[in-house]
Amino acid sequence: MSKPRQRHSLVDAACAFWFGDNDQVRSPFPKAMQADVRAAASAEYDQWLKNLTAKDREEVNQDELVGVFEMFLFSAALERTAEDDPDAALTLHHPFMPRIGDVVNDEAHGPSRVVERRVEKLEDDKPHMVIALENVASGASWESSFLLPP
Repeated sequence: MSKPRQRHSLVDAACAFWFGDNDQVRSPFPKAMQADVRAAASAEYDQWLKNLTAKDREEVNQDELVGVFEMFLFSAALERTAEDDPDAALTLHHPFMPRIGDVVNDEAHGPSRVVERRVEKLEDDKPHMVIALENVASGASWESSFLLPP
């Protein structure tokens, strides 16, 4: 996998997926940081590839290579996320969860906008994302929570 063309293809595909919005995910990476994050993650990935032994190169598969690059990508973005913007860090840590401003159509509460979110340990002592919502029509507030994956 040390061939430059294959490495660039993997990097291009991973960045296209995570930097663009598609059916599976909305990009958790602000546009302003994408080029810098890509460059930093690519440099870390290149260094990691250089440190692989010949045996490692034979054993590592495409999914593992993608996973390592994505780890560097998210790590680089978190390093560049301002400490005063915890919501941006939440988006990077949990890119598939609802975001502030999203409208969800709840069966009991109707269309409601996410106005706040936070991570808390609830009564089961496991981390949950707690989201505060406001009904779009009435402004009534309510909350919901989701168990976060380990």
